[in-house]
Amino acid sequence: MASSKSSIENVTVVDSGALDCGVCESPPKPPIFQCEVGHMVCSECSVKMAAAETCHVCRRALSGGYKRCYGAEHIVDCLRVPCPNKAYGCSTKLARYDESGHLQACLFRPFHCPAVGCPFVTGGGLLALRDHFINTHRWPSTSVSDEMYSSTSMALVNGFNLIDMNPNSNIFSCEIEINPSGLLLLRMARKSYGRNVTAIHIRPPNAKRLWFKLAYETPCGTHLLECGFTEASTDLSASGGPSSLDCFQFVIPKSVQPLDADTIKVAFTCSYLGNLDSES
Repeated sequence: MASSKSSIENVTVVDSGALDCGVCESPPKPPIFQCEVGHMVCSECSVKMAAAETCHVCRRALSGGYKRCYGAEHIVDCLRVPCPNKAYGCSTKLARYDESGHLQACLFRPFHCPAVGCPFVTGGGLLALRDHFINTHRWPSTSVSDEMYSSTSMALVNGFNLIDMNPNSNIFSCEIEINPSGLLLLRMARKSYGRNVTAIHIRPPNAKRLWFKLAYETPCGTHLLECGFTEASTDLSASGGPSSLDCFQFVIPKSVQPLDADTIKVAFTCSYLGNLDSES
């Protein structure tokens, strides 16, 4: 006969929602509260629902408000679930209420290729993603050093162009490299009004906050376009990448650059402002 311990270890959860808050439906974190017949709410919802003076489910009167449910607190603190990124190498087991915070910092978060129709996804960090861009798609690439202030120039082609902001990064943690600045994709497209350059900053969990500048000067030197921006970053955790409407766009009008040119040479500058998570 199997021991009681092995039976618990091999238990199957039929309804994980049974341990969620009955109001916001989130995994509750202690302290947890309940009405007199056991309908549970998290701490925040217990305060919000107190004015109703009745249970949110059974509508029984709450004499003195919701009461602490120590049994439920003990159960949720004993349960551990694997990280959703387990398939990509993360071995962390965490309480359900810690899952959201863990995913923000998980070094094994998946990166999806932003190219339309490309199924590539990796949990191997930015190094694997960079190699995929260069070796599979053969997107033009250049690099800048990981310093407080860096600059380079690049002849952009239509489609994606890659700027590696940590070309010499070889720092590993948990078998995944840490690239503090990330990668920058410049996606150029022909439009009726000229060339449109969309900037996509791909960041790791510990990304630096960066300021960018793009500049274009006509070959004869008669026109100079410059624009500085702090780009919203993405971790490419969803396939397809961010919408162009959510990204910074640098426009080179056709009046200064003919549409039949194969490449557009732009100057690129970036400077380090601080860590992204220091803003929260």
